[in-house]
Amino acid sequence: MSFEPHMTATTRKAGRTGTAALDIDQRPLALTHVHLYETHLLKLTRSLSERFGNPGVGDEREPCVIDLAAIADSGKWIDFPALVSLLRNYRLEPVGVVHGNDQQKTQARSAELPVFDDQEVVPTAPAAAAERAPEPEPEPQLEPAAETAASAEPQAETPARPAGPVAPMILRHPVRSGTELYAQGQDMVVMNTVGAGARVVADGSIYIHGALKGTAAAGAGNQSEARIFCESFEPEIIAICGTFLDGEQLARHPAWGKRVVVELRDGQLAVQAFD
Repeated sequence: MSFEPHMTATTRKAGRTGTAALDIDQRPLALTHVHLYETHLLKLTRSLSERFGNPGVGDEREPCVIDLAAIADSGKWIDFPALVSLLRNYRLEPVGVVHGNDQQKTQARSAELPVFDDQEVVPTAPAAAAERAPEPEPEPQLEPAAETAASAEPQAETPARPAGPVAPMILRHPVRSGTELYAQGQDMVVMNTVGAGARVVADGSIYIHGALKGTAAAGAGNQSEARIFCESFEPEIIAICGTFLDGEQLARHPAWGKRVVVELRDGQLAVQAFD
């Protein structure tokens, strides 16, 4: 991870016409670029700690852009909600993303981070269109409905899109160091150990029938009711909906090494051991 100031390239001023209540004036603005070389939250936390020391205290944050150029050719999954939370802890306020591959850009938009054009560092028109692209999908269902209800039908039926329960992703083998697995739109069931340096991510809950020694991030699809279950609690990082704790914070927890369930309560992660 590295940091550098960046100057935008676009200057545009709207001239005042008549008695307009406002004008729009775009001028060059220096923004710090946070260059990602890794996506593992523990490694990023250590890099930030080495650069800034302890997390900052205060309300003022410096605007920054997350630059994905260095990992655009990789298939690495990025937990943007957790990354944004981490950067905010060090008084950095991400305002958008530049570069990255299509999958990473989609993940950024899902986390409500605009994707910027690096030439101008302004939101690209396709980005706004892409966020609204899913809305027309229910159109085939409108055939039996009246045309006057066409605009209301998709919004009313969107929550009922799933036809039934979605089967979980089931992994029967150990998840070894360096492996990253993502259950998109699913729960994940691991029938073995998640090793140190491994990373498992699910939009739903994660069930680990073995030791958790790596990273587990549940609720990546903003499901606040998602949970993490494991037989032996020894993680590097746990996260639910972008709220995370690392192993250094958890090593002294009374539930360390025990069978636990992790859930989100009042915006905080709660770890509870059970028999």
